[in-house]
Amino acid sequence: MKQLPLINLHPLLSDRVRLSIMAMLAGAKKDVDFTSLLTTLQLSRGNLSTHLRRLEEAGFIKGKKEFIDRKPRSSYRCTERGHKEIKLYLESVSAALKMLDG
Repeated sequence: MKQLPLINLHPLLSDRVRLSIMAMLAGAKKDVDFTSLLTTLQLSRGNLSTHLRRLEEAGFIKGKKEFIDRKPRSSYRCTERGHKEIKLYLESVSAALKMLDG
């Protein structure tokens, strides 16, 4: 059996929810609002907030809070560091899959 290379995975991306958030934000052409993330990922507000905070603290995403028609709106985008980390993750998984294919 071939020895597979270790997947170069940042610990924050080992969680499926955070990986899903990063995939959504990295693929978005503009900021994604909290409600869109909540609806798409089908999470509770508290759960989503916790994951967003961890990603923001790590510098993977940037949040923005503003008021539109006197209503608060939070939106998020993937940072340059976040794009690099998700790209590195995808390259590592791709390399591991190629090794499996032989």
